[in-house]
Amino acid sequence: MRRPLALIVAAGLALRLVYVLVVMRGVPVGGDGLEFHILANQLADGDGYIQPLVVAPGHVATADKPPLYPLLLALPSLFGWKTLVAHRVVSCLMGAALVAGVGLLGRRVGGSERVGLIAAGVAAVYPLFVVLDGSLRSESLYAPLIAFTLLAAYRLVDRPSFGRAAVLGLLVGLATLTRSEALILGGLLLVACALHLPRPEGLKFTATMSVVAIVVLAPWLARNWAEFDRPLLSTNSGSLAYGANCHAAYYSGLIGTWPCYPRLTVAPGRDEADLSATLRHDGLRYAGDHAGRLPAVVAVRLARTFDVWSPASATRLEADIGDRDLTTYRAGVVMYFLLLPLAAAGAVMVRRRRLAPLGILLAPVALVVVVSALGYGTPRFRVPAEIPLVVLASVAIARVRA
Repeated sequence: MRRPLALIVAAGLALRLVYVLVVMRGVPVGGDGLEFHILANQLADGDGYIQPLVVAPGHVATADKPPLYPLLLALPSLFGWKTLVAHRVVSCLMGAALVAGVGLLGRRVGGSERVGLIAAGVAAVYPLFVVLDGSLRSESLYAPLIAFTLLAAYRLVDRPSFGRAAVLGLLVGLATLTRSEALILGGLLLVACALHLPRPEGLKFTATMSVVAIVVLAPWLARNWAEFDRPLLSTNSGSLAYGANCHAAYYSGLIGTWPCYPRLTVAPGRDEADLSATLRHDGLRYAGDHAGRLPAVVAVRLARTFDVWSPASATRLEADIGDRDLTTYRAGVVMYFLLLPLAAAGAVMVRRRRLAPLGILLAPVALVVVVSALGYGTPRFRVPAEIPLVVLASVAIARVRA
């Protein structure tokens, strides 16, 4: 499988390079993408992890976003390659890693090299994966980490060992340093693996996984404890809670989104963590005061994340705010809906033939549901769930072609 998989990965990389160098040529990024771009260059310049969009005397420490993605983008910046194109090219390499990870995961879940190669091929051309690398969002790194984390979980239950448990813990820690909600995925996988590990020895493996993940997170937690007097993973939970729990998010046409933008200006004696705590309190208080509206809001959040709420207008909005080419993104949404019934059929096949524990593969789907229900609705949150989507659809495709 190595040579065919390598060719598919190379083709996936070439497609992504065409997208970022031709389709997105001269197209700027905003929002999170711009922040990551600036953060990477600040890190390369030795300024540390400081707020990227603040012009103020001195440096303002930040933990608004976990550090791993900008750290990776900073690598070419260290050698003077600090442009938007440079960072997009690095993200394309992450996209190629995603293709490889999905291929290997597909082989394990489907039980054959055919399924693995089909999964890699689908991942290589899937437009919703391709557009990640031009938008400079952390999902570009997050997605391959999720794929390899799932693969590591299967390897652990297939042949339990402390080494494999440590690898799983390492990947959970790295994913959490990319997007903090991956900590929830770690908990879900811990439970899923524990159900398939021998007892009582299995407890030693899950404990090893947990300890390694904590060790990986420790430097970032210690840094934040020193800066903000608390060992937090991120300070953006406050702005998330505030922006997703307000009048517009509950009672307007923007229901289920993140329409209320808080002021994030820090002041002497009031750092980013203090501001986050205040915003989180205000957001949760609003949610509590309007608890009767929450079921409807949560339902719309989930519908938006899974693209069943006004998909045409949602596609335009997501392409605009996510710095993605609209035509490519539309093609991706069409392919997503085509893959859904195939994935459902693939899940039935995997379960009936007992090819793999489905709980592990579906853990990212559960993660997406939790994050969307507690946060807000956006297709961007769906990225982890699209990995099992591609893998299960490939199982069905391989069956049809057999």
